[in-house]
Amino acid sequence: MNKLAIVIPYYKIDFFEDTIKSVVAQSNKNFTLYIGNDASPDNPLPIIEKYASDLSYFYFDYTENLGGKNLALQWERILDNIQEEWFQILGDDDIIAENFVEEFYNNLSQIEEKKASVVKFSHQWIDEDDQLIKDFEYPFTEIAPQDFFLKKYHDEIKSSLSENIFKTTIYRKYKFEKIPLAWGSDDFAILAFANNRNIIYLKNAKVQVRISTKSISGSNEYNRLKDQALHQMKAIIITKYSNFFSFDFINKTIQQYISQSYQKGDRFYYPVIFYYLKHFKIINFLKALKKAYYIYKKHA
Repeated sequence: MNKLAIVIPYYKIDFFEDTIKSVVAQSNKNFTLYIGNDASPDNPLPIIEKYASDLSYFYFDYTENLGGKNLALQWERILDNIQEEWFQILGDDDIIAENFVEEFYNNLSQIEEKKASVVKFSHQWIDEDDQLIKDFEYPFTEIAPQDFFLKKYHDEIKSSLSENIFKTTIYRKYKFEKIPLAWGSDDFAILAFANNRNIIYLKNAKVQVRISTKSISGSNEYNRLKDQALHQMKAIIITKYSNFFSFDFINKTIQQYISQSYQKGDRFYYPVIFYYLKHFKIINFLKALKKAYYIYKKHA
C-alpha cells in the first residue's frame, strides 16, 4: 500500500486544474489521491476525469458545506477516509513540484529514524498568473516545533498548510484546532503533530502557494475575521499550549489578549488568566482579574 495520501479539500474551481495537473505530473506515483467536494457550485469531476484517470484516487461529493462553518471540519471529514501512514493537505489552488512525492520517499528512512511526524517543504508564493511573488527557503534542516511556532508567530518565517506532510496516527491523536477561517489551525497542527520531535525541513522540492484575491490569504475581505481568529489563537496558546513556551512569552500574550478584548470587544475567555494561578503569580492574576472586570463592565 502507498504510504502517502494527498488530500485536496475542493471548493474553488478557478485554479483547480493546475493543482490536479501538478499532482498527476509526479515523478513518483506511490501515493493515493483523495478529493473532497465541499458542496461547491462548480463540478470538478470533468477536470479530475480528464487528468487523473490513471491515478489511484477517491472522490467524495459531499452535500453539506462544512468549510463555510470551519475549514478544519472539511479537512477532517476527508481524512476520516485515508488509510496511508502519512498525508498532505493540498489547497485546491496550490501546486506541488513534480519531485514532491519523490523527495518525501528519498528522505523517508531519515524521517523514520528520527521518529519525526511533521515534514515541511520549501515553498513559494505565486499570483493568479503563476508569477513568482516570493521564494522562501530557510537555513535549517530540522527545527524544534516550539521554535518554528515562535518564528511564525513573530513573522520571521512564512508557512501555510500545503507544504506539510503529517503522520496520520499522530494527527488522529490531536486533530485540528477549530479556529475561524482555520487561521492558525495549521500552525497549531505543526506544533502538536510534531509530538515533541523536530520538524524535518526539505528544500529540494517546492510547493507553490497561490496568493490571490480569491484566497483567504490574499483577500482583504476577511481581515476582521482574521483578527478575531488571531485573538482566539492567543487564548488557545495560553490555555492549551503554554507548556511549550516561556513565562515571558505567555505573559505578553495574555496582556495582548486582554487589550484586544477591551479595545475591540472580542470575547474574553476567563480561563486565560488562570495561567497565573497555575504558576503562583498571584499579583499578576489579581491585576488581570481587575482588567477582566473592566472588560465585563465596558461590554456588558
